Amino acid sequence: MVAFSALLSPSLADALMTEKLFDEHEKVDLIADELTYDQNQNIVSAIGSVELVQAGRILRADEISYDIDQDKISAIGNVVLNETTGEVIFADEVQLENQMKDGFVKSIKATLTDGARFTAVDGRRVNGVKVVMRRASYTACEVCKSDPNRVPLWQIKAAKVVHDSEQKRIFYSDARFEILGVPVFYTPYFTHPDGSIKRKSGLLIPDLGYDSTIGASYHQEYYWDLAPNRDATLGAVLYSKEAPLLLGEYRHRFKEASLQVRGGTTYSERIDDSNGEEIIVDAEMRGHIELDALWDINDKWRAGADIFAVSDDQYLNQYDLSTEDVLENKLYVERFDDRDYTSITAYSFQDLRVGDEQEDQPNILPELYSNFVGKPNSLLGGRWSMTGSALGLQREGSEQDVARVSLGAGWQRRFITQGLVTQIDLDTRGDFYETRDVDTATATDIDETVSRGFVRGNIQTSYPLKKELEKAQMVIEPIVAITSTTDVDNDDVVVNEDSQDAVVDALTLFSANRFPGYDRVEDRTHVSYGVKSGLYGHNGYNGRVFFGQSYRIDDDNPFAEGSGLSERESDFVGQVSTYLGDKLSLNYSIQLANDTLSSRRHEIDGASKIGRVQVGGRYFYAAPLEGTEFTTAREQVGSSLRYDFDNDWYVNGALQYDLSEEDDGLRQALYGFGYNGQCLDFAFVGERRLTRDSSGDSDTTFKVRLGLKNLGE
Repeated sequence: MVAFSALLSPSLADALMTEKLFDEHEKVDLIADELTYDQNQNIVSAIGSVELVQAGRILRADEISYDIDQDKISAIGNVVLNETTGEVIFADEVQLENQMKDGFVKSIKATLTDGARFTAVDGRRVNGVKVVMRRASYTACEVCKSDPNRVPLWQIKAAKVVHDSEQKRIFYSDARFEILGVPVFYTPYFTHPDGSIKRKSGLLIPDLGYDSTIGASYHQEYYWDLAPNRDATLGAVLYSKEAPLLLGEYRHRFKEASLQVRGGTTYSERIDDSNGEEIIVDAEMRGHIELDALWDINDKWRAGADIFAVSDDQYLNQYDLSTEDVLENKLYVERFDDRDYTSITAYSFQDLRVGDEQEDQPNILPELYSNFVGKPNSLLGGRWSMTGSALGLQREGSEQDVARVSLGAGWQRRFITQGLVTQIDLDTRGDFYETRDVDTATATDIDETVSRGFVRGNIQTSYPLKKELEKAQMVIEPIVAITSTTDVDNDDVVVNEDSQDAVVDALTLFSANRFPGYDRVEDRTHVSYGVKSGLYGHNGYNGRVFFGQSYRIDDDNPFAEGSGLSERESDFVGQVSTYLGDKLSLNYSIQLANDTLSSRRHEIDGASKIGRVQVGGRYFYAAPLEGTEFTTAREQVGSSLRYDFDNDWYVNGALQYDLSEEDDGLRQALYGFGYNGQCLDFAFVGERRLTRDSSGDSDTTFKVRLGLKNLGE
């Protein structure tokens, strides 16, 4: 192996470096087994393991001849050209000039930076940025290692293919799309990004589907790459039974802010619910809009908006755009400063539930909240905290309105003494309420203006015991908590807007106040007790068990029937969970009546993967609650299954079944199959949903999703 300067005379090397075609920054480096020089024609010939480097490009071949006067390079035999962009071109014969920017290539096989491949009978290089190929093919599927000559999963063949590395696009003329070598689609012209960039304007891969209520559908969108910090998408969904649905999206990233707007509109009829009867509403303009905005004002303040509004209750479900039941819209300002937090937020809600399930959702104008927390050990060995909040609930017309201002302060300290872990929480809060247009159906003796205050103390003590095993650690931890709060007159003073859904479970049992909001306060004294135990493997596997109950010292009880806390002795609550990696993940929660130990509520969630099989299941049961709208038991079961035939093909399905006495039956069934390959994703999904027609969600749908690497995913 010899280098360029070692074989040639000093005069020849100097001559090459002083040629007008080269400057000192674009030298030619040449290595070969054998080098010869024809002084009459000024041609350098290299034979055997030849490597030529010029302007960052590397050319390898069995034989290379270099015409210095014409700056032409001819390479024959096992030619490999490495581009500065990372592309690799294989050929039988190459002729290049203009510092290897232009030339002719015979029998091309090229690999792009992302693994995509070209083949062609021949091609021309133009100015180092274009390759114009004749009788060519392109695929994003990588070469099969066990069978390099195997036909790719998909490819595009064309009479002419142009790869423009400057535009990052590939252009086809007289092209046909093939799957496993079989032509399935023809187009006289086609173009797509070359895969070297993540974003490029163009048509997105379409979606095909069928819905029993709106018919067959074809979804097509166009993507605009407007700038590095903004883009847009515009498209439509065509239906066989309804007018098209127009869709659009715009995204913009500013230096200190971001904006995303999505929306759609159509003209169609719908099924509505009127006094329990379903009626058909004549065709009208319908649509939706979503807006997400965020502005980082400085290193402490930020502001934002989350808007989601629709024209009617059925629209989102009917067009399969969202499964949300209640839409939340908010404008907010937040401040973060060390451990302190402040927010000012305005809310409005849109209830999309059907008929009697809808509630009169209030507007919240505004909600103010501030929380200040001291440093650890900053006060009597613990830390202090202060909170302040204000809330305004407003409803349309003469409906009930509420305003509230609350101020609170607290102190917390944790002790560890001879194995006992004790935490003390002391807090106090004062509330001021102003209520207008009281709803007499739910509240009969509410003052229009009232103030109240309370002081609360909570002490929680646990004694964790552990035992080290060979491959795991076992822990048993008895826990006792005592909470005492001054007497608070809940029922006859304040309307209950935010504390109606009070339940007891393993998460809330040891809370000082089991009410979720401000309007109700768990007063007087109660004791909570339970036992945690767990087995924690050194490999991350674990199994945990909890069982506990609470007891009220006083007869007076602020909790409603069905909460599990309406008697002095609460219901027993328990939880069992297991995690064994992919093999098994299981969580079981239970609530038992305090007197008979009969089941009031239990819920099971589990998932497992064994080999190629993945299964999941969920079961829920809730007993009837006297004095509430739930006069019968609620019971549902759901399951899911997926089987992977190999690393690419799979089939899956899921069921949801209602077991309740009044309305039992199948609620939802989903089934499908798909392919997740290296260069292609394909999925077919069928779904059957059984609900009221007025929900817009009772239908049968079929969808086909196709993703081709570099063509659209």
